[in-house]
Amino acid sequence: MTDEQAVLDLLDVVEYGGCAEPQQFFALMRRTFNIAHLLYLEAEPSADGLKVCRLHHTFGTYAADLYHSRGLHRIDPILRLALGGVRPVEWASARRRFPECEPLFEAAEEIGLSTEGVALPLPSPASRMALLAISSNLSPAEWSDYRRRHLRDFQLAANLFHASMLEHSAMPGAMDERDMRLTLRETEVLTWSAAGKSYWEIATILGISERTVRFFMTNARRKLNVVSNTQAVAQAVRHALIPTI
Repeated sequence: MTDEQAVLDLLDVVEYGGCAEPQQFFALMRRTFNIAHLLYLEAEPSADGLKVCRLHHTFGTYAADLYHSRGLHRIDPILRLALGGVRPVEWASARRRFPECEPLFEAAEEIGLSTEGVALPLPSPASRMALLAISSNLSPAEWSDYRRRHLRDFQLAANLFHASMLEHSAMPGAMDERDMRLTLRETEVLTWSAAGKSYWEIATILGISERTVRFFMTNARRKLNVVSNTQAVAQAVRHALIPTI
């Protein structure tokens, strides 16, 4: 059973933490849910099929090489249905519906990858398409029940993450400038820390867990290039990044 507070913490981090680092998002999703692997893809149609704009995953190099060397992308119904679609694509349903895609699932089983999962279409600007694919190691029956209970959580987290990716890429000089900017939650955590509140008190005030407070404080220290919370508060006050109370 997934901890409901852990789900809320994840959504809070993704929404207010400006999570635009795929591996960080993947780690949060895997820690919170019963997920084996994730794949995020953004692409646009081209004369040759699809031009990949962004691709991040946890499947490893060998699986990716196998996928391309055997030309499995040409028969992948999950890719075809999810990119540009609106409904979540259940892998098992796609397997039954398109028997010609069987080599794809056989290749996955050959290298020990689960064939249970779901692909979530993501809203994108005109001319682009995106998806987040989620693979689970649960049995078919367990996964069916788990997916029904958490599909809305999956979709919301995926949409928030994708929005962060789009916003990040739209910023001029995105990486350098973004790293120096505090998010709303980081500002709130620093502000209450400046007021002398403990992690537990800040968590209670903001309605989040202590673990999430620590996450935001760690991000703030990294962005401000300091090693302690006291230094982070001092830097934030010095540069007028937080209000003084």
